[in-house]
Amino acid sequence: MGVRLRLLAVVLAAMFPLLLFLLFYHPEQRTVGAYFLIVLTAGLCSTGAALLIAQSALRRVRLLDSAARQLGEGNYAARMPVGGTDEISEVATTFNRMAEKLEEREHRLVELDDLKSEFVGRVSHELRTPLTTIKTLTRLMLRGGITDEKQREYLDTISVECDRQIDLVLNLLDLSRIEGGVYRLSMERVDLAELVASCVKSERYTAEKRSHTLRMEPFIDVPPVCADPNTLRRVLINLIENSIKYTPDGGLIKLSASGDDDFAAVSVADNGRGIPHEDLPILFDKFYRGQPAVRSAAAGSSKNGADDFEDADASGIGLGLYVAAYVMEKMDGRISVETEVGRGSTFTLHLPVCSEAGCMRRLKEKEEDDGTIAGC
Repeated sequence: MGVRLRLLAVVLAAMFPLLLFLLFYHPEQRTVGAYFLIVLTAGLCSTGAALLIAQSALRRVRLLDSAARQLGEGNYAARMPVGGTDEISEVATTFNRMAEKLEEREHRLVELDDLKSEFVGRVSHELRTPLTTIKTLTRLMLRGGITDEKQREYLDTISVECDRQIDLVLNLLDLSRIEGGVYRLSMERVDLAELVASCVKSERYTAEKRSHTLRMEPFIDVPPVCADPNTLRRVLINLIENSIKYTPDGGLIKLSASGDDDFAAVSVADNGRGIPHEDLPILFDKFYRGQPAVRSAAAGSSKNGADDFEDADASGIGLGLYVAAYVMEKMDGRISVETEVGRGSTFTLHLPVCSEAGCMRRLKEKEEDDGTIAGC
Protein backbone atom coordinates (compact mmCIF):
# COMPACT_ATOMS: atom_id res chain seq x y z
CA MET A 1 0.00 0.00 0.00
CA GLY A 2 1.45 3.35 -1.05
CA VAL A 3 1.61 6.50 1.02
CA ARG A 4 -1.43 7.98 -0.75
CA LEU A 5 -3.53 4.89 -0.06
CA ARG A 6 -2.49 4.94 3.57
CA LEU A 7 -3.56 8.57 3.89
CA LEU A 8 -6.84 7.72 2.25
CA ALA A 9 -7.32 4.91 4.78
CA VAL A 10 -6.79 7.35 7.65
CA VAL A 11 -9.32 9.78 6.17
CA LEU A 12 -11.88 7.00 5.70
CA ALA A 13 -11.28 5.80 9.26
CA ALA A 14 -11.98 9.34 10.49
CA MET A 15 -15.10 9.75 8.35
CA PHE A 16 -16.57 6.32 9.09
CA PRO A 17 -18.19 7.20 12.49
CA LEU A 18 -19.52 10.44 11.02
CA LEU A 19 -21.13 8.58 8.12
CA LEU A 20 -22.75 6.12 10.53
CA PHE A 21 -24.05 9.01 12.59
CA LEU A 22 -25.54 10.75 9.57
CA LEU A 23 -27.12 7.56 8.26
CA PHE A 24 -28.66 6.11 11.41
CA TYR A 25 -29.35 9.06 13.71
CA HIS A 26 -32.58 11.06 13.26
CA PRO A 27 -31.99 14.82 12.89
CA GLU A 28 -33.77 15.42 16.17
CA GLN A 29 -31.25 13.17 17.95
CA ARG A 30 -28.19 14.99 16.62
CA THR A 31 -27.36 16.98 19.73
CA VAL A 32 -24.14 18.81 20.55
CA GLY A 33 -23.09 15.95 22.80
CA ALA A 34 -23.70 13.46 20.02
CA TYR A 35 -21.64 15.53 17.62
CA PHE A 36 -18.86 15.74 20.21
CA LEU A 37 -18.96 11.97 20.68
CA ILE A 38 -18.80 11.42 16.94
CA VAL A 39 -15.85 13.77 16.55
CA LEU A 40 -14.06 12.07 19.43
CA THR A 41 -14.73 8.64 17.96
CA ALA A 42 -13.54 9.76 14.55
CA GLY A 43 -10.37 11.20 16.06
CA LEU A 44 -9.67 7.99 17.95
CA CYS A 45 -10.29 5.86 14.84
CA SER A 46 -8.08 8.03 12.64
CA THR A 47 -5.36 8.14 15.31
CA GLY A 48 -5.46 4.38 15.70
CA ALA A 49 -5.31 3.85 11.95
CA ALA A 50 -2.44 6.30 11.63
CA LEU A 51 -0.53 4.61 14.46
CA LEU A 52 -0.95 1.17 12.88
CA ILE A 53 0.20 2.46 9.50
CA ALA A 54 3.12 4.37 11.06
CA GLN A 55 4.15 1.31 13.08
CA SER A 56 4.20 -0.84 9.94
CA ALA A 57 6.23 1.75 8.04
CA LEU A 58 8.57 2.31 10.99
CA ARG A 59 9.27 -1.42 11.30
CA ARG A 60 10.29 -1.61 7.67
CA VAL A 61 12.38 1.56 7.94
CA ARG A 62 14.19 -0.02 10.90
CA LEU A 63 14.85 -3.14 8.82
CA LEU A 64 16.24 -0.92 6.07
CA ASP A 65 18.39 0.95 8.59
CA SER A 66 19.71 -2.34 9.99
CA ALA A 67 20.55 -3.63 6.52
CA ALA A 68 22.29 -0.35 5.67
CA ARG A 69 24.35 -0.54 8.88
CA GLN A 70 25.39 -4.12 8.08
CA LEU A 71 26.35 -3.08 4.58
CA GLY A 72 28.38 -0.20 5.96
CA GLU A 73 30.22 -2.59 8.29
CA GLY A 74 31.27 -4.77 5.37
CA ASN A 75 28.52 -7.37 5.31
CA TYR A 76 27.79 -7.25 1.57
CA ALA A 77 25.29 -10.09 1.87
CA ALA A 78 22.87 -7.85 3.82
CA ARG A 79 19.51 -7.54 2.11
CA MET A 80 16.18 -5.85 2.79
CA PRO A 81 13.04 -8.05 2.61
CA VAL A 82 10.81 -6.89 -0.22
CA GLY A 83 7.05 -7.21 -0.14
CA GLY A 84 4.38 -5.12 -1.80
CA THR A 85 4.54 -2.32 -4.31
CA ASP A 86 4.67 0.77 -2.10
CA GLU A 87 7.44 3.35 -1.94
CA ILE A 88 9.31 1.59 0.87
CA SER A 89 9.31 -1.62 -1.16
CA GLU A 90 10.74 0.32 -4.09
CA VAL A 91 13.46 1.73 -1.82
CA ALA A 92 14.16 -1.80 -0.54
CA THR A 93 14.45 -3.11 -4.10
CA THR A 94 16.83 -0.30 -5.02
CA PHE A 95 18.85 -0.95 -1.84
CA ASN A 96 19.14 -4.67 -2.66
CA ARG A 97 20.32 -3.90 -6.17
CA MET A 98 22.92 -1.53 -4.78
CA ALA A 99 24.04 -4.18 -2.28
CA GLU A 100 24.36 -6.75 -5.08
CA LYS A 101 26.49 -4.36 -7.12
CA LEU A 102 28.70 -3.63 -4.11
CA GLU A 103 29.04 -7.35 -3.39
CA GLU A 104 30.04 -8.02 -7.00
CA ARG A 105 32.49 -5.13 -6.86
CA GLU A 106 33.97 -6.42 -3.60
CA HIS A 107 34.44 -9.89 -5.09
CA ARG A 108 36.06 -8.34 -8.13
CA LEU A 109 38.39 -6.27 -5.94
CA VAL A 110 39.37 -9.39 -4.02
CA GLU A 111 40.07 -11.18 -7.30
CA LEU A 112 42.12 -8.23 -8.54
CA ASP A 113 44.04 -8.11 -5.27
CA ASP A 114 44.81 -11.83 -5.54
CA LEU A 115 45.79 -11.32 -9.17
CA LYS A 116 48.03 -8.41 -8.23
CA SER A 117 49.75 -10.48 -5.54
CA GLU A 118 50.22 -13.35 -7.96
CA PHE A 119 51.48 -10.96 -10.63
CA VAL A 120 54.00 -9.38 -8.25
CA GLY A 121 55.14 -12.87 -7.26
CA ARG A 122 55.60 -13.87 -10.90
CA VAL A 123 57.54 -10.71 -11.74
CA SER A 124 59.72 -11.17 -8.66
CA HIS A 125 60.40 -14.75 -9.67
CA GLU A 126 61.20 -13.75 -13.25
CA LEU A 127 63.59 -11.07 -12.01
CA ARG A 128 65.24 -13.23 -9.38
CA THR A 129 66.07 -16.24 -11.56
CA PRO A 130 68.10 -14.46 -14.29
CA LEU A 131 69.76 -12.15 -11.77
CA THR A 132 70.86 -15.15 -9.71
CA THR A 133 72.34 -16.77 -12.81
CA ILE A 134 74.12 -13.56 -13.85
CA LYS A 135 75.47 -13.00 -10.35
CA THR A 136 76.75 -16.57 -9.99
CA LEU A 137 78.45 -16.69 -13.39
CA THR A 138 80.01 -13.27 -12.83
CA ARG A 139 81.52 -14.47 -9.55
CA LEU A 140 82.86 -17.61 -11.24
CA MET A 141 84.60 -15.48 -13.89
CA LEU A 142 85.99 -13.10 -11.27
CA ARG A 143 87.62 -16.01 -9.44
CA GLY A 144 89.58 -16.82 -12.58
CA GLY A 145 91.03 -20.19 -13.50
CA ILE A 146 88.49 -20.92 -16.23
CA THR A 147 89.17 -21.63 -19.87
CA ASP A 148 88.44 -19.15 -22.65
CA GLU A 149 85.77 -21.51 -24.01
CA LYS A 150 84.04 -21.73 -20.66
CA GLN A 151 84.24 -17.96 -20.21
CA ARG A 152 82.65 -17.52 -23.62
CA GLU A 153 79.80 -19.84 -22.61
CA TYR A 154 79.27 -17.91 -19.39
CA LEU A 155 79.16 -14.61 -21.28
CA ASP A 156 76.67 -16.06 -23.78
CA THR A 157 74.46 -17.17 -20.89
CA ILE A 158 74.67 -13.74 -19.25
CA SER A 159 73.72 -12.13 -22.58
CA VAL A 160 70.69 -14.43 -22.93
CA GLU A 161 69.55 -13.69 -19.37
CA CYS A 162 69.93 -9.95 -19.93
CA ASP A 163 67.76 -10.24 -23.03
CA ARG A 164 65.22 -12.10 -20.93
CA GLN A 165 65.15 -9.25 -18.43
CA ILE A 166 64.76 -6.69 -21.20
CA ASP A 167 61.85 -8.66 -22.71
CA LEU A 168 60.14 -8.77 -19.32
CA VAL A 169 60.48 -5.01 -18.87
CA LEU A 170 59.28 -4.36 -22.42
CA ASN A 171 56.22 -6.59 -21.88
CA LEU A 172 55.37 -4.66 -18.74
CA LEU A 173 55.78 -1.37 -20.60
CA ASP A 174 53.61 -2.67 -23.43
CA LEU A 175 50.92 -3.66 -20.95
CA SER A 176 51.02 -0.19 -19.42
CA ARG A 177 50.73 1.47 -22.84
CA ILE A 178 47.93 -0.82 -23.96
CA GLU A 179 45.95 -0.24 -20.77
CA GLY A 180 46.57 3.50 -21.08
CA GLY A 181 45.51 3.58 -24.74
CA VAL A 182 48.82 5.09 -25.87
CA TYR A 183 50.39 2.15 -27.71
CA ARG A 184 51.96 3.37 -30.95
CA LEU A 185 53.50 1.57 -33.93
CA SER A 186 55.96 2.72 -36.58
CA MET A 187 54.95 0.92 -39.78
CA GLU A 188 57.57 0.09 -42.40
CA ARG A 189 58.24 -2.22 -45.31
CA VAL A 190 59.61 -5.40 -43.71
CA ASP A 191 61.51 -8.25 -45.37
CA LEU A 192 60.22 -11.34 -43.57
CA ALA A 193 63.13 -13.61 -44.52
CA GLU A 194 65.67 -11.17 -43.07
CA LEU A 195 63.63 -10.59 -39.91
CA VAL A 196 63.01 -14.28 -39.23
CA ALA A 197 66.68 -15.13 -39.85
CA SER A 198 67.61 -12.53 -37.22
CA CYS A 199 65.18 -14.08 -34.72
CA VAL A 200 66.51 -17.59 -35.35
CA LYS A 201 70.08 -16.42 -34.82
CA SER A 202 69.10 -14.72 -31.57
CA GLU A 203 67.32 -17.79 -30.15
CA ARG A 204 69.58 -20.57 -31.44
CA TYR A 205 71.68 -20.69 -28.27
CA THR A 206 68.60 -20.95 -26.06
CA ALA A 207 67.29 -23.79 -28.22
CA GLU A 208 70.61 -25.62 -28.04
CA LYS A 209 70.48 -25.54 -24.23
CA ARG A 210 67.39 -27.75 -24.49
CA SER A 211 68.86 -29.84 -27.33
CA HIS A 212 66.22 -28.48 -29.71
CA THR A 213 66.65 -28.15 -33.46
CA LEU A 214 65.71 -24.63 -34.52
CA ARG A 215 65.24 -24.59 -38.27
CA MET A 216 64.23 -21.93 -40.75
CA GLU A 217 62.67 -23.21 -43.96
CA PRO A 218 63.50 -21.43 -47.24
CA PHE A 219 61.35 -18.36 -47.82
CA ILE A 220 60.41 -18.60 -51.51
CA ASP A 221 58.39 -15.84 -53.16
CA VAL A 222 57.31 -14.38 -49.81
CA PRO A 223 56.42 -10.71 -50.35
CA PRO A 224 57.43 -7.96 -47.94
CA VAL A 225 54.84 -6.94 -45.38
CA CYS A 226 53.72 -3.70 -43.81
CA ALA A 227 54.55 -3.86 -40.08
CA ASP A 228 56.50 -2.40 -37.19
CA PRO A 229 59.79 -4.32 -37.47
CA ASN A 230 60.82 -4.09 -33.83
CA THR A 231 57.39 -5.10 -32.56
CA LEU A 232 57.10 -7.94 -35.07
CA ARG A 233 60.55 -9.21 -34.11
CA ARG A 234 59.58 -9.32 -30.44
CA VAL A 235 56.37 -11.20 -31.25
CA LEU A 236 58.31 -13.80 -33.26
CA ILE A 237 60.95 -14.20 -30.57
CA ASN A 238 58.23 -14.68 -27.99
CA LEU A 239 56.63 -17.43 -30.11
CA ILE A 240 60.00 -19.15 -30.57
CA GLU A 241 60.74 -18.96 -26.84
CA ASN A 242 57.31 -20.43 -26.07
CA SER A 243 58.04 -23.34 -28.42
CA ILE A 244 61.38 -23.89 -26.69
CA LYS A 245 59.75 -23.74 -23.30
CA TYR A 246 56.78 -26.01 -24.03
CA THR A 247 58.62 -28.64 -26.07
CA PRO A 248 60.39 -31.54 -24.32
CA ASP A 249 64.16 -31.71 -24.80
CA GLY A 250 65.37 -32.71 -28.25
CA GLY A 251 62.37 -31.27 -30.09
CA LEU A 252 62.05 -29.62 -33.48
CA ILE A 253 61.04 -25.98 -33.90
CA LYS A 254 60.47 -24.92 -37.49
CA LEU A 255 59.81 -21.49 -38.99
CA SER A 256 58.23 -21.20 -42.42
CA ALA A 257 56.36 -18.63 -44.49
CA SER A 258 53.97 -18.31 -47.38
CA GLY A 259 52.20 -15.46 -49.12
CA ASP A 260 49.70 -14.30 -51.71
CA ASP A 261 48.67 -10.96 -53.14
CA ASP A 262 47.08 -9.71 -49.93
CA PHE A 263 48.66 -11.43 -46.94
CA ALA A 264 51.88 -13.14 -45.92
CA ALA A 265 51.97 -15.73 -43.14
CA VAL A 266 54.85 -16.68 -40.85
CA SER A 267 54.47 -19.90 -38.86
CA VAL A 268 56.31 -21.17 -35.78
CA ALA A 269 55.69 -24.92 -35.43
CA ASP A 270 56.92 -27.34 -32.79
CA ASN A 271 56.41 -30.97 -31.86
CA GLY A 272 55.88 -30.22 -28.18
CA ARG A 273 53.16 -31.00 -25.71
CA GLY A 274 50.40 -29.03 -27.45
CA ILE A 275 47.69 -26.94 -25.83
CA PRO A 276 44.65 -28.46 -24.06
CA HIS A 277 41.36 -27.73 -25.84
CA GLU A 278 39.89 -26.09 -22.73
CA ASP A 279 42.74 -23.54 -22.67
CA LEU A 280 42.18 -22.27 -26.22
CA PRO A 281 39.44 -19.71 -25.33
CA ILE A 282 41.77 -18.01 -22.81
CA LEU A 283 45.04 -18.55 -24.66
CA PHE A 284 45.46 -14.85 -25.53
CA ASP A 285 44.16 -13.49 -22.22
CA LYS A 286 46.32 -11.45 -19.89
CA PHE A 287 48.44 -13.51 -17.49
CA TYR A 288 47.58 -16.85 -19.08
CA ARG A 289 50.40 -19.36 -18.68
CA GLY A 290 50.66 -22.97 -19.69
CA GLN A 291 52.79 -25.56 -17.93
CA PRO A 292 56.38 -25.65 -19.26
CA ALA A 293 57.81 -28.90 -20.57
CA VAL A 294 59.87 -30.70 -17.93
CA ARG A 295 63.59 -30.59 -18.58
CA SER A 296 65.45 -33.83 -18.84
CA ALA A 297 68.25 -34.77 -16.48
CA ALA A 298 70.69 -34.36 -19.33
CA ALA A 299 69.54 -30.85 -20.06
CA GLY A 300 69.57 -30.06 -16.39
CA SER A 301 73.22 -31.03 -16.01
CA SER A 302 75.67 -28.21 -16.08
CA LYS A 303 77.03 -27.81 -19.58
CA ASN A 304 78.12 -24.28 -19.01
CA GLY A 305 77.65 -23.76 -15.32
CA ALA A 306 74.43 -21.78 -15.69
CA ASP A 307 71.83 -24.52 -15.65
CA ASP A 308 72.62 -25.39 -12.03
CA PHE A 309 71.20 -22.02 -11.05
CA GLU A 310 68.24 -21.87 -13.41
CA ASP A 311 64.70 -22.68 -12.35
CA ALA A 312 63.21 -25.03 -14.94
CA ASP A 313 59.69 -23.99 -13.98
CA ALA A 314 60.19 -20.30 -14.71
CA SER A 315 57.53 -19.67 -17.33
CA GLY A 316 57.04 -15.94 -17.69
CA ILE A 317 54.20 -13.75 -16.48
CA GLY A 318 51.68 -14.52 -19.21
CA LEU A 319 51.82 -11.32 -21.27
CA GLY A 320 53.54 -12.44 -24.47
CA LEU A 321 50.53 -13.85 -26.34
CA TYR A 322 48.25 -11.10 -25.04
CA VAL A 323 50.57 -8.41 -26.40
CA ALA A 324 51.08 -10.40 -29.63
CA ALA A 325 47.34 -10.60 -30.34
CA TYR A 326 46.93 -6.89 -29.60
CA VAL A 327 49.77 -5.65 -31.81
CA MET A 328 48.84 -7.98 -34.67
CA GLU A 329 45.39 -6.45 -34.71
CA LYS A 330 46.94 -2.97 -34.62
CA MET A 331 49.01 -3.91 -37.69
CA ASP A 332 45.87 -5.03 -39.55
CA GLY A 333 46.92 -8.63 -39.13
CA ARG A 334 46.01 -11.50 -36.85
CA ILE A 335 47.48 -14.48 -35.03
CA SER A 336 46.10 -18.00 -35.24
CA VAL A 337 46.96 -21.31 -33.64
CA GLU A 338 46.61 -24.97 -34.55
CA THR A 339 47.39 -27.48 -31.84
CA GLU A 340 47.02 -31.09 -30.82
CA VAL A 341 47.84 -32.37 -27.36
CA GLY A 342 50.94 -34.54 -27.49
CA ARG A 343 51.71 -33.57 -31.11
CA GLY A 344 52.65 -29.90 -30.92
CA SER A 345 51.41 -26.43 -31.86
CA THR A 346 51.70 -24.06 -34.79
CA PHE A 347 51.29 -20.32 -34.30
CA THR A 348 50.85 -18.29 -37.48
CA LEU A 349 51.14 -14.54 -37.95
CA HIS A 350 49.09 -13.16 -40.85
CA LEU A 351 50.31 -9.77 -42.07
CA PRO A 352 49.17 -7.49 -44.92
CA VAL A 353 51.46 -7.45 -47.94
CA CYS A 354 53.22 -4.15 -48.48
CA SER A 355 51.84 -3.17 -51.87
CA GLU A 356 52.39 0.43 -52.84
CA ALA A 357 48.72 1.48 -52.80
CA GLY A 358 47.39 -0.85 -50.11
CA CYS A 359 50.16 -0.18 -47.61
CA MET A 360 49.91 3.59 -47.88
CA ARG A 361 46.13 3.47 -47.62
CA ARG A 362 46.27 1.35 -44.45
CA LEU A 363 48.98 3.53 -42.97
CA LYS A 364 46.96 6.67 -43.58
CA GLU A 365 43.85 5.13 -42.02
CA LYS A 366 45.78 3.89 -38.98
CA GLU A 367 47.51 7.23 -38.51
CA GLU A 368 44.17 9.04 -38.55
CA ASP A 369 42.50 6.49 -36.24
CA ASP A 370 45.08 5.83 -33.51
CA GLY A 371 48.25 7.79 -34.16
CA THR A 372 50.21 4.98 -35.83
CA ILE A 373 53.28 6.47 -37.52
CA ALA A 374 53.34 5.97 -41.28
CA GLY A 375 56.91 5.26 -42.37
CA CYS A 376 56.47 2.86 -45.26
